Amino acid sequence: VRGAVRPRHVAKKAPPAVAREKQNWLIHLLYVRQEYDTCLQHIEECLKATRGVAEYPLYVKALIKRQRGQIAESLSLFQAATCLNPHNVCNLKQVGRSLYLLGRHKAALEVYDEAQRIGNDDWEIWHNRGLCFMYLKEYEKAAEALKRANAIQRHDATYLQLGKVYTLQEDYRTA
Repeated sequence: VRGAVRPRHVAKKAPPAVAREKQNWLIHLLYVRQEYDTCLQHIEECLKATRGVAEYPLYVKALIKRQRGQIAESLSLFQAATCLNPHNVCNLKQVGRSLYLLGRHKAALEVYDEAQRIGNDDWEIWHNRGLCFMYLKEYEKAAEALKRANAIQRHDATYLQLGKVYTLQEDYRTA
């Protein structure tokens, strides 16, 4: 009927992107409350509804998988989230972290390089680059990366790793 007024009680259906975003708050709440099983259930529902094209649910699922020791699966999920939004530095940092935990230090360095190209100078990226260099036994590069991290923002963890690098070089006085 032309010109008819729709009754107020009939709700308009939200666009798919908006409906998808409405679930993010619940996923976040369940994650921070450490209600991981319930969180994963909501994530799976969201991923099913979006055919797997939902960045934040993928990201949180990857965090939970990594926390549960399923590093390779978390890496795949972080990579999927990165494919959905390749300019999200947080996704790239998590891909790098998972590669680091899998002992793939050179690959992690490549991802951290990409994250630096996209984003700003970031303490976490420099700190993690230092860890990768340390495990590759490139101690000079490790020390430089860790010093750069501390120049951006001082952290006890970075100072401890820098001390470890100097100890591995047998430079006990500097350590």
